Amino acid sequence: MASRLILGVIGVCFVAASAGAHHSFAAEFLGDQTRTIDGVVTEVWFKNPHVRYYIDVTNEKGETEQWDVRTSSPTLLVRRGWNRETIGVGDQVSIEGYLGRDGRKIMSLISIELPDGTVLGQSY
Repeated sequence: MASRLILGVIGVCFVAASAGAHHSFAAEFLGDQTRTIDGVVTEVWFKNPHVRYYIDVTNEKGETEQWDVRTSSPTLLVRRGWNRETIGVGDQVSIEGYLGRDGRKIMSLISIELPDGTVLGQSY
């Protein structure tokens, strides 16, 4: 019985460790390559583990690309004064961020300019 309990505890520890390390900035983003995109917010995902904004951007060919812009956790953003309504669907925004690896259309947010000209930043 004690051995089952020990195995169960060890199993929970492994699951907790893998959940805590579910993301690595360097695995997903290029820390030395930034870009600014301008587009329209199409979806707001204000929940854990990271707040995400989906942005429609028109590329050089006139085609629409959807970018997945990721930020800190909702808790950290709320502590900095952000909330669910800070950035809304339909907002025209300009975002600076670190580019995703492998040409993926993801970005780790450095700063965002809102329609009224307000610039918000966040750090990890």
